[in-house]
Amino acid sequence: MSIRSLRLRVAAYLLIPMAALALTLAAGSTWFVDAFVTRAYDRVLAGSILSIAERLSVQDGHVTVDVPAAAFGMLSNSERDSIFYSVTADGDLVTGYKDLGLPATLPPPETLAYRDGIFLGQRVRIGLMVKPIYVTRHTALVQVAETTHGRDLLVRRMLTALTILGSTLAAIGLLLVWFAVQMGLTPLDRLRREVEQRRFDGRGAVPAFTVAGVPQEALPLVGALNELLRQLNHALAVMREFTADASHQLRTPLAILKTHLSLLDRQPPASAAWSASRADIDAAVDRLDHLIAQLLTLAAVEEGAARRPKPDTVDVAALARDTAADFAGLALRRDIDLSFEAQGRTRVTLEPLLLAELLRNLIDNALRYTEPGGQVAVTVATVEARDGTEIRIAVTDDGPGIPEAERERVFERFHRLDEGRDTEGSGLGLAIVRAFSRQLGATVTLGSGPNGRGLRADIALRCAPERDPPLAATAASGA
Repeated sequence: MSIRSLRLRVAAYLLIPMAALALTLAAGSTWFVDAFVTRAYDRVLAGSILSIAERLSVQDGHVTVDVPAAAFGMLSNSERDSIFYSVTADGDLVTGYKDLGLPATLPPPETLAYRDGIFLGQRVRIGLMVKPIYVTRHTALVQVAETTHGRDLLVRRMLTALTILGSTLAAIGLLLVWFAVQMGLTPLDRLRREVEQRRFDGRGAVPAFTVAGVPQEALPLVGALNELLRQLNHALAVMREFTADASHQLRTPLAILKTHLSLLDRQPPASAAWSASRADIDAAVDRLDHLIAQLLTLAAVEEGAARRPKPDTVDVAALARDTAADFAGLALRRDIDLSFEAQGRTRVTLEPLLLAELLRNLIDNALRYTEPGGQVAVTVATVEARDGTEIRIAVTDDGPGIPEAERERVFERFHRLDEGRDTEGSGLGLAIVRAFSRQLGATVTLGSGPNGRGLRADIALRCAPERDPPLAATAASGA
């Protein structure tokens, strides 16, 4: 189960290693205290053994010993531990307790050794030393045993003191860790309060967070939040602008519809005024239908790549020719000459629906701005560029054109040069072209048409086309 609280998580990351370290120190302290007390008591036990060994002598060929009282006096303590001893020579008991027994192995001569055992039902610590008597070549074994009540009590007292000291330090450390975590997370609390204070009132932009006084570790978070707010503010601004422009553009054809429907009711059927109003109504409906279609198209573009069609290998020339052919009827009705020409290898892997929609908007735009008797040409060619082979599609007309200073701004939504030049356009065609070109990885540039008249829109597909047999040049005329 994961810890959701950041404070508890940081505290756990600190306290778990501290607890492991405390357990290690406790085990080490237990070993150290036990070894220290054992060594201290063994030194006293050694003194008693040495004092007895110094009193060994040989009389009439037998080892004797005059055990001094001080040998056991030095072992006395407040716990009144019992003292047992034995002196044996050549396997015979000289003095002391016979049942104290002999060790399994004897230590080297004049070397102190220690062992633990049970004597008379009590745990005892036994010290022993083999003492040679060099003059008579006798050897004696001196053993002194002491019950362990005193040393066990000292071990418990020392461990209790260390436990109290360790617990106190652990409690203080716990409080310090919690305080440090609280203080360390204070900047995040301030950031949280700033986030809670941010309010969107629907009018202005949401202000960014200040980085003054923010710890270095929190700077990436604040930077990410500011970038998110920047994108959100941009999206909100675009949405407000889009909504305002869309409502304005929709209001115009709707106003025309309402006006002419009112006039239509006042005119006799089939009269000239009735026919004129009916024609204006049809034009307004067509314009409204075109505007709604382009708004839906633009919304679909901005929805993202989740619903984008899959790339496919297509013949760009054939796709452009079929797209241009769809406008042949419109060109014929407007008395505009619509032609098509293609040269070179034009097969490439891309999203055909996006390219077709891009071309439809360019051709539709060209036909709307070209006067009757004018010309619109669609050409496809393969050219060598700096970064490889490119396929370039050009849509050229001999209409009024676009001033050079305005050629970048016309890609903005609802941007129109002036109201008098276009009574049918929605101001969305070139915005859709720019959006689709970005998804295709293509570039769209605007320039002047032939002899400096009209407009030329060039599409450059930066992806390298596949090798394919040359496509013969074709031409199609709409009028």
